[in-house]
Amino acid sequence: MSEERMTERSNQLKEKIIGLFSCGTIVEQLNLVDTLQHLSVDHHFHEKIDSTLRSAHAGEFNSSSLHHVVLRFRILRQQGFWVSPGIH
Repeated sequence: MSEERMTERSNQLKEKIIGLFSCGTIVEQLNLVDTLQHLSVDHHFHEKIDSTLRSAHAGEFNSSSLHHVVLRFRILRQQGFWVSPGIH
């Protein structure tokens, strides 16, 4: 595969991932952020991740799933957002 073709394919895949940010719930978006961070490719999606985190921080978050609550808490805290450890 030529370098030009690999760059083109890489850009296509990035666009598909960016599209994933626009659909789904905030929990699905946080799972996507978590996955991108684990794969160490989150730097390619800095703007979308920042936008998602700001939405997750500013918006009301109600979930009965401990996993979802902990995911939101961990990701926001890791990125420097203040999140109360208490129950509201």
